[in-house]
Amino acid sequence: MYIPVSPSRRPHALLALLSGIVLILYLHNTHQPRPSFIPNPFWGSPSTSTSGKGGIVGLEEDDYRVRDRIERMRGYCEIDGELEKEYGRTNLRLSRAYEGSHHRFTRFLHKALRGEPLVISVIGGSITKGHHVEKDEIWFHRFWQWLDDYVGEDVQVTEVNGAAPATGSDYFSFCFPLHIPANSDLVLVELAVNDEGILQHVENMENLLRGLLEMPNRPAVMLVEAMAFSSGGMGGGGGRMHLPVAQYYDVPVINQRHPLANHFARYPQLVRPYFTVDGWGNPDTRHFNGRGHRDLGMLIASFVKDVACEMLSEQDFAVPPPDTTDDVSPLLSTIAQTTSDQNQTPEDAQLQDERLAEQQISWPEHSRSWRDNPREDQHVGELMPGMWSTPLEYGLMPRMRILNGWNPDPNFIVPPFHPTCLSTRAKEPQFNLTPSANVGWEHWVHPEHLDKPYMVARTPGATISFEMETNVGVVKMYSLKSKTFGLGTIECWVDGEKDRSVKIVGWWDKGDINIGRFDSIRDNLPPGQHTVTCEVLEETSDPDGGHEFRLISMMR
Repeated sequence: MYIPVSPSRRPHALLALLSGIVLILYLHNTHQPRPSFIPNPFWGSPSTSTSGKGGIVGLEEDDYRVRDRIERMRGYCEIDGELEKEYGRTNLRLSRAYEGSHHRFTRFLHKALRGEPLVISVIGGSITKGHHVEKDEIWFHRFWQWLDDYVGEDVQVTEVNGAAPATGSDYFSFCFPLHIPANSDLVLVELAVNDEGILQHVENMENLLRGLLEMPNRPAVMLVEAMAFSSGGMGGGGGRMHLPVAQYYDVPVINQRHPLANHFARYPQLVRPYFTVDGWGNPDTRHFNGRGHRDLGMLIASFVKDVACEMLSEQDFAVPPPDTTDDVSPLLSTIAQTTSDQNQTPEDAQLQDERLAEQQISWPEHSRSWRDNPREDQHVGELMPGMWSTPLEYGLMPRMRILNGWNPDPNFIVPPFHPTCLSTRAKEPQFNLTPSANVGWEHWVHPEHLDKPYMVARTPGATISFEMETNVGVVKMYSLKSKTFGLGTIECWVDGEKDRSVKIVGWWDKGDINIGRFDSIRDNLPPGQHTVTCEVLEETSDPDGGHEFRLISMMR
């Protein structure tokens, strides 16, 4: 029923109406239901969610961006995967030569879920540099495109391609800081094609991995093997040396060769549509084309996606706070300590065991600490670590090198590997290879390959010297090796000790492989400043009498 309101009462009615609206809004804001997830106001323990899939830690209740990123990633997990449709789950599994613990990759994904900017880098040879393909076809760029879309537009992902043609793990083990930024969060390494299957590359890859894993952001690292048929056997080249090193250091390995090599051997007609062509129109079986690049990038994408889906499916999943370190020393030292101290009472030991049991409740049974039976002279038995690795240890650096013999002393720890490289390929002035004396050498760039600069000499008697300071007593040279370029031999010595000189030969009998390799000049120098001098010799191993020598880097 309509009740007319007189003009004199309209202001009072309007005031009452506005008051009612304000009251309704107040009650709505103060008594609205809690959201479906309850963010924990403190970083540390997972919150709950009505979905039972875990929660979000350390967020203000009005901050839903992390939740939105989680749900975005979960959405990718719940739909039928395009990559599985393209390649098949079995082929994707075949490409995973080693998966590892996933620990550093989950840390990488945590950063993405928190919305932190990410830096992904790659080092590799001519394949990763993009030989015979466009820049936007390179496998690393393809993977970056996928990742940039996967984490969402509000997460900045920067790509850095640090590849250098004709280089291997020996070069990058010393010179990787010249090519990728120190703040990298993910580093992909594609060097299996450029490395030969020789024992030296076990040490080279180990030095490289130790250097990468100890970078400031403790990045996730992955080895990537592209398919090629130009070097090594059907089982590949340097990848055979890299795999055990990667397994020892808990570094995943994606190998494109595994699902494809035998298949191509059965159907050789597939080579031409998968690889680029050389100057004579023949398939270049060292460098695949854009299709091969995309495939390699998507094999990596599939692995990252599966790591994310497994992580998100965990019942107690929670996004940890930023700047969380892997400082596990307090708990690990407590677990590893012996309790033979006669002053520790059984009551103290019981309290200690109870605290540890609470901390380890989610650990696998065989990773939990346990109490040994006491000896006759003990009140309590020794506290023993679990027989299997604990979740706290994943991603930590091994204390011994892979080829070291067993050393039971836990205080024996291999020191960090922090190499220095002076190179013709340096992008920053402090890393430039600048001689202190020079007679007959010049800086030269191949006219058809502008990304291959060298210090070059072509006549016997040409000398060059470098002032180098070393803390580890090692000086190495990286130079080009080739059968067809007419390369000669040089002699190098340190601090005038020519009687202790070494010869470095540029020519080798390895077919059409033209690539850099390093040689040791001295490995027992006292720390400090030293002068390294090299001279082109009259003698040469080149059948045509060539003397040219192409120097790339000096390492210390």
